[in-house]
Amino acid sequence: MLVPDAARGFALLGIAIANIATAWLVAPTSMSAFFFGGISDGATALADQIAVVFAAVTSHNRGLPMFATLLGFGVGLITLSLNRRGFTVRQSRRVLIKRYAYLALFGVIHTVFLFFGDVMFLYGICGIVIALLIGFSDRALTVLAWVPLILSTLFGLIGVLLLTNNTTAAPDSITAAGGSTQIPSYAEMLAANLKVLGVGITTLPVSMFFYFPVMLLGFVWARKGVLADVNAHRTQLKLWLAVAIVISLGVGLPWGLSAIDVLPSQYEEVLLFLNTCLGAFTGPGILAGLALLLEPVQRRINEGAAVPAWMTAVVALGKRSMTGYLLQSVLFFILVYPFMLGIPRGLGAAAQTGIAILVWLLTLAIAWALEVRGLAGPFEKVHRRLSYGPTMRPEK
Repeated sequence: MLVPDAARGFALLGIAIANIATAWLVAPTSMSAFFFGGISDGATALADQIAVVFAAVTSHNRGLPMFATLLGFGVGLITLSLNRRGFTVRQSRRVLIKRYAYLALFGVIHTVFLFFGDVMFLYGICGIVIALLIGFSDRALTVLAWVPLILSTLFGLIGVLLLTNNTTAAPDSITAAGGSTQIPSYAEMLAANLKVLGVGITTLPVSMFFYFPVMLLGFVWARKGVLADVNAHRTQLKLWLAVAIVISLGVGLPWGLSAIDVLPSQYEEVLLFLNTCLGAFTGPGILAGLALLLEPVQRRINEGAAVPAWMTAVVALGKRSMTGYLLQSVLFFILVYPFMLGIPRGLGAAAQTGIAILVWLLTLAIAWALEVRGLAGPFEKVHRRLSYGPTMRPEK
């Protein structure tokens, strides 16, 4: 299917934009809108303001929940494939647990040696949990998903009521690594990232609370054929798209506007909290919007047409999303750490967004080159080999 690969390819751009501001090049707290990369003085101020609002609407807590939804969708597709090949539930569960245990291991290595903001560890653990639940009915899994989604909505609304107007900016220690001048050597970065890994393990239930529900929904979507048959599920997809639009514009837009002082700045922290609680809903919604948008293209592909030229590179990156994600970390690592190239903080949101786009474009070009040569992503290939052995196919 075209939609999952296209979604992953585009989501990597949003992830790059969000990560460069909140992890790799965290702006000094003295800058306005520092959470988004900051607004610099002078000629670039307007461009910075536009970049801040754009990121608030489209990037922060958007790509991650969409990837989470797609992870569950992928587990569902693998499960269906195993079922067609005669695997029992127990055999399928064993295959899935092994596959996602290796993904979690990749995440641990990624966290320690490259990027403290890794999500693969979380996704791997969630994949294992989904594997344990594959015998449950779609109805039971849907209920299991909606309980925490409803609770996170309530937490968000209660939090908005409780937060005071006299908010304070987060301290400069918002990040433990990633281009910070506090991390002058690779050895110190390793030590900091090990601490982050420990915190990530202990806070895993909190992370799962926000993102595991949409993974379950993605899993159910795969088993029900929601993205495979858009016409049959058009109403459901439109509802999810509407939810994503409401959250992106109803929360993200005023959040960005408050960050640039168009709206009162005291709302910025409140809306950040609300976006954290409600952002997961945008994952299925963005995916639904892409499914509706690309349905005519998918229909032509089903009839034998090739992927449109303008989408070839994005789809190629989506097929190699693990490689693209890890390449982002390698490139940002080289660019931002003081013991590497050491790009300074405080460039402003527009410049940082430009760097993120260039990084994404480079990964796009690499993925396209691999596609032209008929080569899989190297990290996907290693993951499949570890998961399935030399045959590259799951064994009973």
